[in-house]
Amino acid sequence: MKTNSFRYDISFLRAFSVLAVLFYHYKFHWFKSGFIGVDIFFVISGFLMTKIILSSFDKGSFNILDFYRRRIIRIIPALLGLVVTFSLVIFFFLQPQIVNFFRSAFSSVLFFSNIYYYLNNGYFDSSSQYNFLLHSWSLSVEWQFYLIYPLILLLLRKLYTTKKNSFIAVFLALAFISFGAMLIHSSYDPDFSFYIFYPRAWEMMLGGLAFLLEDKMQHIQKKVKLVLALASLSAIISFIFLFHASSWPSLYTTIPVFFTALLISLNYEFIAYKNKVVTYLGNISYSLYLYHWPLYVLILFFEVDISLKYRVLAICVSFILAILSYEGIEKRNYSDKAKSVLTVSLIIFIFSFSITKVDAENYTDENKNLINTTSNYKYSKKAEDQYKIDTKHLTHKKDYKTIIQNLDIPVSDKKNIVLLGDSHAGMFSETVHNIFSDKKDVNLIQITADATYPMENSKGIYPNPINYFNYIFREYFPKYHKDIDLIIINANYSGYPEKEIKSNLKITEQYFSKYNVPTIYIGMTDIYVIDFPTYYYIKKKYNANMYTEAKKSSETEKFNTFLTNYLGDKYIDLLNTNVNQVSSENFPYIYDTNHLTLFGTEQYKNIISQKIYKTLNFNTNTHN
Repeated sequence: MKTNSFRYDISFLRAFSVLAVLFYHYKFHWFKSGFIGVDIFFVISGFLMTKIILSSFDKGSFNILDFYRRRIIRIIPALLGLVVTFSLVIFFFLQPQIVNFFRSAFSSVLFFSNIYYYLNNGYFDSSSQYNFLLHSWSLSVEWQFYLIYPLILLLLRKLYTTKKNSFIAVFLALAFISFGAMLIHSSYDPDFSFYIFYPRAWEMMLGGLAFLLEDKMQHIQKKVKLVLALASLSAIISFIFLFHASSWPSLYTTIPVFFTALLISLNYEFIAYKNKVVTYLGNISYSLYLYHWPLYVLILFFEVDISLKYRVLAICVSFILAILSYEGIEKRNYSDKAKSVLTVSLIIFIFSFSITKVDAENYTDENKNLINTTSNYKYSKKAEDQYKIDTKHLTHKKDYKTIIQNLDIPVSDKKNIVLLGDSHAGMFSETVHNIFSDKKDVNLIQITADATYPMENSKGIYPNPINYFNYIFREYFPKYHKDIDLIIINANYSGYPEKEIKSNLKITEQYFSKYNVPTIYIGMTDIYVIDFPTYYYIKKKYNANMYTEAKKSSETEKFNTFLTNYLGDKYIDLLNTNVNQVSSENFPYIYDTNHLTLFGTEQYKNIISQKIYKTLNFNTNTHN
């Protein structure tokens, strides 16, 4: 088979792909589908790995341990450089995120981050766009391919050397199985087909097919090759600039993958491919891929990503770091240091994993509460305790009949107060419980459920919460309303159109007026683009004017004004928390990483308790 010492077309594709991914991530909207740069990389990897392995089969010189050794020294050193660099950057400049960073780091350095991200993409996770190492999922997919693929080809080695057409047929069958798995998983679990290795393997195997057919492609007339190459390039470029995908991978993924494989198999070299700048971009593409995303996440945290100036600055720094990584790490000779590289990987894994298991007070004092709150909200079960998950608060996956069996009922010799609403009401469960912690004559009943406005025949998307509220409004309240002294309502008001929430509130008021049960409404809360402890840290340390402070206020204030006017004295206005009055010592109890808002500040607690006590004619001096 034909082999070239340097493939300028592949170098061009690397450069083009990494720029497509970079500009897509940095929100340059011309690159609507720039993410397919990763798919192009998959095809390139499949081509190169197939070429290395099958060419060695032809020569009778394939050594699987040597293959793994070469992958180790090619991929791992630059990745370790990235992890070390950003662990220092985050520790010194964005400390609340250090544990979250190391959670990604330990899965990245041993190449199972794709699995880790899939398994941990849960309800209480903050947005994945704030994960500094999110992009390592693709490296993990490729690494898993590097581990498994040569073993499969070794099993088919005899077939390859004796019956190549049969080998190609089996090869295609395996690729179709992977492709079918992608289609099946995409229909019911898109995250699985996105992150996991085997639904992605067909993309790399199509690159392998490009190598298998490369010799035959050389017999095509040069003019035909030119037309096919131009058509392939045009299809890939058009796809990136014009196509917008709502789900990926999908049937549409075959388009850029097929044309990339075709372009590589044609091995047609345009003069532009040999441009020195293009070639160097191809050389640094791996390091540029590594550094561009963490730098973007950094400007996201400081909320300057909307500024073209800061995005261009981050891109320039990405290039500088990529060049330093390429020249200082990638170009070094590690041929006899594979064991050392693996040892360093293991050390970083152990260190990263250990940091995620230790209390932050062991390595920092000033920001220990911020770090612990940011990182442990989910893992310490704080969220479940706060919401009273599946005991008082119904999650959408839980059968509503099970929670009905444990539903509290009014007690005759006590003040019976009901906390009613969606997950935003559930968020306030702990705060409301704390308000009445010293009141033995109060019976607090929590009736909250995921993502559903509390009313009969609600329009929520989850059947269990809808059925739960139908039961509450059709059976529970009609049965117990005489013993209920107050209904405290809270919901994600701004999650509904103004017309719909107005209708819902009207129905709610009419319903409880019928039973003569008083109602009050916990109002909207300040919402933050990033988790509040990190926001608090940035405001305190850098005195930064966060963009969203001004941006969020217009829409939120507008909706808050509408609710205040519509509900009058029944509405508890909680907006515009003074960050300077929030103590970091109380952080484990005041914010919700799910809704990126606050729930338990002393300010909130005082305002809510005063409204409740006034409504119930309690002595406001008797509570803490």
